[in-house]
Amino acid sequence: MSTFEIAVVVGMAVWVILAMVILIILVYGIRMLRDVREPLARVSGAVTDLNERLRPVLRNAEQASDQARLIAARLKRDVDDVSDAISNATESTGRMVELVEERVVEVAALVAVIQEEAEATFVSTASLLRGLRRGSRKVSGEKPGAHAIGDRPPG
Repeated sequence: MSTFEIAVVVGMAVWVILAMVILIILVYGIRMLRDVREPLARVSGAVTDLNERLRPVLRNAEQASDQARLIAARLKRDVDDVSDAISNATESTGRMVELVEERVVEVAALVAVIQEEAEATFVSTASLLRGLRRGSRKVSGEKPGAHAIGDRPPG
């Protein structure tokens, strides 16, 4: 046998050994895949079951979210309406307070005029009464020392 033939035989032996190793690895890999396939099928089934169970929950959560969004929008509109109503009421109240202040000033001025007139009338009436008393005393001939309460003694 020549060196070339020995190299060919050794090369073939290496290829055969390599093919056997690959074959053993493939058989072992197929076996592992079979062993892994069953647990993976169970996990896949569990995920599918979980997905089917969670669909109604997710739908309900989505509906609740939509309702919450609608409620929030309504509340915002209501708050805006209340805010506008309060602003309008504040403006109206301000105008009413101004009108009342004007009326109070007018009434105060009227009361001052009435008070002045009443005081003037009172003073005039008191003066008239005093004059009438003095005149009646002179006509009746009363003594100068006798006088009514509130009259000043002549002097």
